Amino acid sequence: MSNRKMKLALTVGLLNRKTGEGNTLQLVKRLMNKFRSDVGGFLGMRQLEEQILNRSHTLQSFALDFEHYTLNLDIVNNRTDNTESINRLEFSAPASMIAA
Repeated sequence: MSNRKMKLALTVGLLNRKTGEGNTLQLVKRLMNKFRSDVGGFLGMRQLEEQILNRSHTLQSFALDFEHYTLNLDIVNNRTDNTESINRLEFSAPASMIAA
C-alpha cells in the first residue's frame, strides 16, 4: 500500500474517533496495526521533542517505529479542555534502513 493511501486511512480513522476512545498515540498505533503486512511489526515509540506553546498548549513530537516505516507525528495538547489534535503526520524510512 502506498504512503498516500496509508496516510488517508489514518486521517479518516482519526477523524472518525469517538469521544473517550483513548489517547491519540494508542489510536494511531491500533490504526497502523491494520497495515501490518505493509509496515511490519511495531518496534517502539520515541518522544523526539516537547515544546510549550503557551499556558494551555504543548506540542509533542513522536516517532513510531515499525519494521519498514517510521511514522512521525506532532500532537498539540490542550490542557484547558483536555483535548489532543495532530499537527503533522509523515512517513519516512526507519533509521535502521537509512544507516544501512
